[in-house]
Amino acid sequence: MKKVDMGKYLLLVGENATEIFDYYKVTEMHGLNRKDAQAEEVDKTKGNGVYIYGWTNYDPADKKLTAKDPYKPFLFLNLGTFKKYGLTEKATAVMHETMHMSILLNNWKIVDKEEEVITFAEEEANKIIEKLEFNKKETPKKGFFKK
Repeated sequence: MKKVDMGKYLLLVGENATEIFDYYKVTEMHGLNRKDAQAEEVDKTKGNGVYIYGWTNYDPADKKLTAKDPYKPFLFLNLGTFKKYGLTEKATAVMHETMHMSILLNNWKIVDKEEEVITFAEEEANKIIEKLEFNKKETPKKGFFKK
């Protein structure tokens, strides 16, 4: 799992859906569980199989949902699933998750903030896409972050 502090949130990038649970040392959070994530990623004979392409949410220790230090929210990307998709789908997935993050950081109150929320999401998506080097022919594997 790679972790990048993006200022207001953490970018977490893993190779499979179970890594997000391992990172937070939990078996369940926000209605999803490791067993079902493992069923989708590793062994489809166990669990219901939950598909996690990306996931944005609060740190599971943030019981008051403050989205502030020391409990910054996370934006998780599962690069294992990204291998199946082209550049457009990868970029769309990142934008999808940054949009979730932008809404979360505004406490779900985005009335009269539409442009601000979307612009933040676009800027963050561009930063992440640059870090992940999506302009390469395939999604990078180990050591994928640019220096």
